[in-house]
Order: sequence, then C-alpha cells, then structure tokens
Amino acid sequence: MRSRWFHAPELHSPKPGEERRVAWIELFYDLVYVATIIQLGDALSRRADLVGFLGFAALFAAIWYAWTGYTFYSNRFRVDDSLHRLLVFVKMFGIACMAVLAPGVFEGETRPFAFAYVLVRLVIVLFYVRAWLQVEEARALSARYATWFGVGAAFWLVSAFVPPPWVWSIWAVGLTIELTAPFGGRLRELTLQHPPDAAHMAERYGLLTIIVLGESFVKVLSDLADSAERVGWGTAGQGGLALLITCSVWWIYFDDVVHSRIRPRPGARYIWLYSHLPLAIGITALGVGFKKAVGHDPDVAASTAHWLLTGSLALVFASVAVLDWVTERDESQMDDAARVWMRAGSVVVVLAIGIVGAITANWVILALIAAVCVAQVMADLAIAPMSDHEMDSDLLRSTFRAVRSADSVRRAEVRGRMRDPLEAVRKGAPSGLKRGLYYFFMHGSWARLFSAAVIGFLLANLVFAALYIMQEGSVRNADPRSLLDAFSFSVQTFATIGYGTLQPDTPYAHGLVVAEAICGLAFTALMTGLFFAKASRPTASVLFSEPATITRFEGRPALVVRLANARGNEVIEASIRLSALCDEVTEDGHRMRRVRDMALVRDSQPLFSLSWTVIHPIDERSPLHGLDEHDVEDRILAVIATVTGYDGTYARTVHARHFWYPDQFRWRQRFVDVMSLLDDGRLAIDYRMFHDTRPDPAEP
Repeated sequence: MRSRWFHAPELHSPKPGEERRVAWIELFYDLVYVATIIQLGDALSRRADLVGFLGFAALFAAIWYAWTGYTFYSNRFRVDDSLHRLLVFVKMFGIACMAVLAPGVFEGETRPFAFAYVLVRLVIVLFYVRAWLQVEEARALSARYATWFGVGAAFWLVSAFVPPPWVWSIWAVGLTIELTAPFGGRLRELTLQHPPDAAHMAERYGLLTIIVLGESFVKVLSDLADSAERVGWGTAGQGGLALLITCSVWWIYFDDVVHSRIRPRPGARYIWLYSHLPLAIGITALGVGFKKAVGHDPDVAASTAHWLLTGSLALVFASVAVLDWVTERDESQMDDAARVWMRAGSVVVVLAIGIVGAITANWVILALIAAVCVAQVMADLAIAPMSDHEMDSDLLRSTFRAVRSADSVRRAEVRGRMRDPLEAVRKGAPSGLKRGLYYFFMHGSWARLFSAAVIGFLLANLVFAALYIMQEGSVRNADPRSLLDAFSFSVQTFATIGYGTLQPDTPYAHGLVVAEAICGLAFTALMTGLFFAKASRPTASVLFSEPATITRFEGRPALVVRLANARGNEVIEASIRLSALCDEVTEDGHRMRRVRDMALVRDSQPLFSLSWTVIHPIDERSPLHGLDEHDVEDRILAVIATVTGYDGTYARTVHARHFWYPDQFRWRQRFVDVMSLLDDGRLAIDYRMFHDTRPDPAEP
C-alpha cells in the first residue's frame, strides 16, 4: 500500500514477461491533444499553401514533442499520487491554451502561444526535478533531461519578447535543442543504463496515431454536416473513398509498424521515434486534404486540395517506409526490404496522382489513391498471411503435442495431425534469409503474378503520364489537359508500340521518352523471364494413395502404399524413398524428432508410367516394429515419401512428396486392384478405385 496523497516515483525497468498497461491519466492526457490537433488542422485549412503548411508543421512539431516529453517520463517512472495528477492537470491546461492560441500564431500573435509552451515545458522540468530528488538511481538521467528541457523553455521565454519573424528562428533553436538532446553521448549512455519500455512506448504512439487518424476523418464528417447544401450520392461516395483511405492507413500502421521489432542497429530507436513526427503531421494534413477535396467541387479538385491530399499521404507513406527500414516483422514471410520498396514506390505513385489532380475529377483522384492504399493492404496480407496471435496458438499447440498422456485417444486429440513442413510458421528469421520476390512469385499462383504484372504496368504508365503532363505541350497532337492522352502516349512508349499519332515535341519529352523506353524494356525482360520460368517449371503428376495399409506380404507384416503417374507420360529411372518421422526421447531425457529410413522391397523403377505398389517389410530394423494401431501414434508422427525421376516431356528431373499420418493407416487391409487388360491388349487403370481397400484375407 502507498499513500494516494504523496509517494515517491519509482524507476520502471522493463522485465521479460512483464506487461505494462497505459494508465488512465495517460489516456485522459491524450484527449487534450485532440482539441489541439483540430485547431492546428483548422489553421492549415485556412491557409493551405506551402508557407501555411510549413508553419503548421513547425507548431505541430512543438506540440508533438511536448506530448513525447511526458510520454517518456511516464514510461520511465511510475507515480500516481495527488501531486503528480495536479501537475499533469496544469500541463493539460497549458496544452489547452496552446490549442486555443495556435490559430492566432498564423496571424502574428506569437507571445501568448510562447507563454503557454513555456508553462508546458516547466511542468516537465518539475517532473524530472522531483525524480532527481526522490529517485537516487536515476539522478543523472533526471538532471540531464531537466537541464535540456529548461534550456529549451528559456529560448521560448525569450521569444515572447521578440517580434516576428525573428520569433520563428528562436523557436526553431529551442525546439532543435530539445529534439537533439537525446543524441548527446552522456544521455545516450544513461538511456542504455535505464532503457525505456519498448512495448509501452509502442502502445503510446499507437494511441496517438489513432487520435490523429480519427481527427482526420472527423474533419470530413463535420464539414459535410455543416454544409448548407444537401449531400448527394457523389459527395457521399467521395466521403466513402476518404474513409477507405483512412482505414487503409490504419491497417498499414497497426498491422505493420506496431507489430514490428526495432532492429539492433545504431540509431534505430531514435529513427523509429522521430519518424512518428512526420507520420502524425502527414495524417493530420491528410484530414485537411479530405475536407477540401470532398464535396466542394464535384468536377475538378481545387488547386491546393489535390497537392495537400497527395503530398500529405506521400509523407505518411515515406514515414512508414523509414519505420519499416528500422524494424523487422517477425511474422513476415518475405525479406523486410520488400516492405520498404513497396512504401517508397507508393510515394512516387501518389505524387504522380497529385500532378494529374489539377485536370482530373475529385472522385477519380480519390479512387486512384484508394486503389494504391488497398493494394498495399493486400500486399501486406500476402507478405505476412498469419498474425502473431495465430503463431502463438500454433506454438502452443506444438507444445501440447510434446506432452504425453496415458490415454492415447486423448493424446491424439491434443496433438492432432502434423501439417506439411512447407506450411510451418516461421517467426523471427533473419530478414536477409527470408523469401524474396522471386520465390514469392514462383511459388504463388498465376493470378498473383498476372496481378502484379498488370498493376506494375498501369502504375508505371500513370507515373510517366503525370510527368508528361507537367510540361504543357510536351506531346504533339495530345490535349494538354487530358490524362487519357498522356496515359495513351505513355503506354505506346513503354510498350514500344509507336503508332505515330502522338509524338514527343519538346526536349523535356524526348528525355522522358528515353527514360521510359529503358524502363519498359527492363520491365518486359523481367516479366518475360518470370512468366517463362514459371511456365517451364517441371511438375510431377504423381498420385499417392490416401491410406497406407498394414497387411501381410510374403508371410510377414508390411506397410504398403500406392502411387501412380496420373499424367501417363514417361518418367525414366524413377526412385522412391520412405522415411518415418519419429518422436523419441533419448536416454538422457532429450525429446527429439528423428527421421528413420524405411527399407523397401523395391525402391526404383526403370519406367514409371502407370502405378507402383511400394512395400516396406516390418522387421526388427523397421521403425514400425512392435507397434500396433493403439500405440503407433505414440512414436510415429508421419511417414514421408519422396519420389524423383527424369521426365521425358520436360527433359528434366521431377520430384514429388507425400505424407501419411498414423490416422491414415488401415490395419489388416489391402488395396483393391485397379489394373486390368482390355480386349485389344492395352492396359487400363481405374483411378476411381485408387484409394479403395478391402479386408486382408491372410489376416486371421
């Protein structure tokens, strides 16, 4: 028990297995930032040009770092007494004042905002002074932070007495001091001694991202609700596309960034931290872009709206690309570099959409952006098809499989059937050793490869079409305000068609044609290679029997399986190997899964074109020796078959494999004969009965 009136802060050190939850006062503290972000967004909406955006970004950086300063303090110190709560309320009052005063900064009223910011920074200084007094092991750390925050606050206090525009320079110096303070050598050493709780920090920044995302779409809803005109189907559709884009951004961040682990590379933690600043700026500006683009002009986007919309989304994707660069995703089945390049490519495409925005209808711009966002979500699902929760469940089930019980039926229910090793969940593999794009396409479906080729072709031509539009009159005989004409000329150049109707007419266009021709040839060569490699991959059409029978052969028990060449072509010098995957415990108590070879009556065929009955005698050397249908599952996990042979059609070696599990063993059964001789002397094989068995008459 501790006093609610007053108790000393406790230094929090993250421990394995310990999970720290966000405190209620932290959530209450975050809500104040909703009003602040709304006010900043409104200020940007009133002046949505480059100067207005830079001023908005500068104020946002100050407010964001004020939030970050308290977040780091609450991450390192546990305290929730009355004094702490009162100081937090004072800080919230200062943030509320900043929210009210933020729009006035754009009108030159900088002094009140500076005083409010000084109040916010003084509170965080008091937090660290208190920690310096009461937490002895963290005195050096507390003293450093209190000093740097105090120096930064001093610059802001001085700025209150300096007229614009010099006040912006002083603010920049004060904010730079605070932002760069963690990079100091001594402070970095102290941070290594008292590291922050990474899981708690990820949750805190995730909550802030949710607040910013929610605020960005609230702007659209509030603007449509306040509109004097009745909202039509077109405007409602644009609002739906805006919501789809917002949901996609949420999906990308919370499925990718939040569940990724920071790489152990120099400066990665700081890059991860500060990349959230442009991310939050971009999401907030995205909401303003939605507000300006949706419902205002149903035909053509405003001159500022399309750049604000696409530019802010490009900033979001660029920030996520940097976050992907410094993190690794455990459940990702592909190299993490694929995520980075996907985000970087999305930045280019979104900026290209911004170029054509001035001559394109609103709904087209929103639809194109939504398509880019949804494509990233689908790519994320393909890269990481399983969630961390499912992986933990699989690991838990695999643990259950190792637990033995006296009741074999109950043990079989807990253990279940072992799945194909290619379906194994790979968690935490080094990024450079994961599957690359070549593996992704070669082992994926044809639909995946066709979709990637079509999407890549369309996006590449959209980018080049936007570049042609940038210079009016660059393409002869083309309407300078027609995206369709520019796109058509790009397709002709990219695919080296060249009908002759549309031609480059300026040195700028000629240079683009050269660059696009090179890209088109490279794209064609790459796609041709992938399609040819995938189409020419040899595949064996080996049909394996579903059951494996345990019967008697030449007076002794034997395991019998059956396979057939379903294609019926020539497979020369075919060979088969049977192995048993056994669950064993060594003499010194180590549980291991060992592969035991299974001797066969015949393990090769000179010509494999019909069927093949494979027989393994169960003798003293067999892994199945001494087992029956009641205890086989105690030791045998699966019987594995691997078949190789030279395929005459492909002129290459082909292979196939199959698993039989104990619950597929049919005891005292033999296969039904599927071979017969036709009247004209030809052999016939009936695959309809290929898996059928009948009782073994040799069994008593």
